[in-house]
Amino acid sequence: MRTNTSRADVRTWVQASILLFLGLYLLDSLLTGQINNYVNTDRFGWVPWMGTLILLALGLISFYEILRPPKRAPAQEPDHDHADHDHAGHGHDHTAAPSWLKLILVGLPLLIGLLIPSKPLGASAVAANGVSSNFSSLGGSTAQFAIPPKDRNVLDWVRAFNNTSDVKDFVGQPADLIGFVYRDIRFDGKPQFMVARFTISCCVADAAALGVIVQATDAANWTADSWVHVTGKFDSQTIDGRATPVLLADSIVAAAQPDHPYLYP
Repeated sequence: MRTNTSRADVRTWVQASILLFLGLYLLDSLLTGQINNYVNTDRFGWVPWMGTLILLALGLISFYEILRPPKRAPAQEPDHDHADHDHAGHGHDHTAAPSWLKLILVGLPLLIGLLIPSKPLGASAVAANGVSSNFSSLGGSTAQFAIPPKDRNVLDWVRAFNNTSDVKDFVGQPADLIGFVYRDIRFDGKPQFMVARFTISCCVADAAALGVIVQATDAANWTADSWVHVTGKFDSQTIDGRATPVLLADSIVAAAQPDHPYLYP
């Protein structure tokens, strides 16, 4: 029975450590801003804070339960009715495997977080359907038209494109955009790429990539996933049989990744 008790004690220490370190890891992500790579903090920033407080509390309570002095149990007479039963051979713990499996599953997110550097979704995370220039789910919204052209981000422009009957209305309008470079197979051999951003409503699980087509003589010099600052004016070109806004770049320079890399619909 001493072996079973020792194993239970080890599991309890491991469980308390995992809970506490998960809480500390989340706290570090919140304080350093790395949580912005995973969650829409503008709308749901309270969720990771709540999770952090719960994990820290559970971890500290677990350590308190481990370290506090044990209560003295009242003395009991030995039970002779079962003295002849041979329980010595039943030292194995039937709950050991499930308990350890639960601990491994709980500790897996912490292990992944420590081993894999935190970074936002980029070109390498774009799914097979690529970067979209369509945000028709927001059709009917006209709020983006009240935003001056040079103040619009990628999401604002894509919304605007999908809320007009003639994209040629955007010809000549200036744009000032920051995003990561994405290369679509449609642009092979052309001096074009997409300046893209991911949008998230809640967290990266519902992320969608949107982009604006950029045309420049030095387009081939910019590597996929690099962040760029693009300025220029829009033109209209026929792509895949339909009129499509294309940003003719006057300037493309390297840009730092924004503190909030995602855009929020």
